[in-house]
Amino acid sequence: MSEILDIAKKDGRWVECPSCSEIILKKKLEENLWICNHCDHHFRISAKDRVGIICDEGSFVPLEADESEGMEADEEAISCGKASIDGRGCWLGIMDFSHKGGTMGVALGRKVVRLMDASRESGLPLVIFPASGGVRIQEGIWGLLQMLRTVHARDRMKGTPFITVFTDPTSGGVTASFAALADILLAEPKARIGFAGPRVIQSTLNCAIPQGFQDAETLLKNGFLDRIVHRRDLRDTLSFFLKWF
Repeated sequence: MSEILDIAKKDGRWVECPSCSEIILKKKLEENLWICNHCDHHFRISAKDRVGIICDEGSFVPLEADESEGMEADEEAISCGKASIDGRGCWLGIMDFSHKGGTMGVALGRKVVRLMDASRESGLPLVIFPASGGVRIQEGIWGLLQMLRTVHARDRMKGTPFITVFTDPTSGGVTASFAALADILLAEPKARIGFAGPRVIQSTLNCAIPQGFQDAETLLKNGFLDRIVHRRDLRDTLSFFLKWF
C-alpha cells in the first residue's frame, strides 16, 4: 500500500497533507483553495495562488521595478502590486516561503519600503501577507538593517491604513519588524508566528515549551492578534475592513 501511495505522490497529481497524512487529488485541493478537506489544514501557497484567491480577477498590477536596483529587482520572495478586493483598491505585498524561506535581504527590504511609500503617497490601504523564516543571514548586517529600514518606512506611513495577514510560518526579523506593526493583525488558522523557533528557545532557556505556544490560536488568546480568519472567508473579511478606510 505504501508503494502505491509513493507512486501517487511522485506522479504529481496527488498531494499528502502534512497534518493528517491524507492523500488528496491535487485538482480537488486547488478547488478547495489549498485546504485539506479532511482536517482543514491550510497549505502554504504561492503568491500567484494567493492573488487568485484574494483579488478581483485581472486587477493585480505589479509594482514597477526600479532600474537602480539592478538584478536585485528580480527578488522573488515577495510579490508587490496594486489590486482591488471586491472593488476596493489597495496595495498588496505577498511573501513566498518557497523562495529561500521567504527570507528578508536587501532586495526584499527595498521592495517593502517602496510598497509602503507607494501606499503612503496614494493614500490607499496596504495589505501584506508575510511568510518568512526571518532575515537572510547570508547578507549579514545588511540583512539585519532591513528591519530598521522597514520600521522607518512604516513610521512614515502615519495615517495610511495597514493590514497584516500572518501566514504559516512567519518568524524572525520579519515578525520583529514591519509584519507586527500593522493597524489590524489577522492570521490564517494554525499559522506559526514567532521570533525564534521552539528548539532554539528550549535549548537557550533550558525549559519545556507548551505545545502550540506560537500558534495563531494561542496568540489570539493572549491578545497579539485581532482575528483568525479562515482562507475561505479572507476575501470578504478584507473587503469589510477596507470599506472603512
